[in-house]
Amino acid sequence: MGEKTFLVRLADRIDALIDRVGGAAAWLILLVVALLFWQIPMREFVHYGHREVNDMGQLAHATVFMIGVAYAMRWDEHVRVDILYHRMSTRGRALVDLAGTVFLILPWLFIVTRDSIPVVLRSWANLEEFDDTYTPGYFIFKTQLLVFAVLVILQVVAKILRNLVVLRDGDRA
Repeated sequence: MGEKTFLVRLADRIDALIDRVGGAAAWLILLVVALLFWQIPMREFVHYGHREVNDMGQLAHATVFMIGVAYAMRWDEHVRVDILYHRMSTRGRALVDLAGTVFLILPWLFIVTRDSIPVVLRSWANLEEFDDTYTPGYFIFKTQLLVFAVLVILQVVAKILRNLVVLRDGDRA
């Protein structure tokens, strides 16, 4: 029983972290709307748009999506092909989730992380700029790859822990 409590508590802490990060990222949606919406009247009525503002809007937009993946996974709101899954028992679902996580998501995350590290390090070393506008900060855009990977890995750990508890004990974790 003590081990279950530890596993569930660890999963709960990871979930709480993802909730806080996801909640903070949700506020970026207002910034995205403001930055990108401002471009329409600037182009149409003033005939002048700030490409730098567009760059920042894209950066905020990417941040929302990169963080949103882990948040959607945490709340089980991601896309799932659900032909038989909804008819399975709790243990059957846990087994399918665990197998999919271990054999599909983890190898993919390994590749994403492995291939992102040199790209991000090179971008930071050069303080890479946006190509079209030479606005500084493109290295932050690329850093999103690692932020994404870390958050999804954390959520995968929580998912694995909960599924192991369900498989062992047969109840929801």
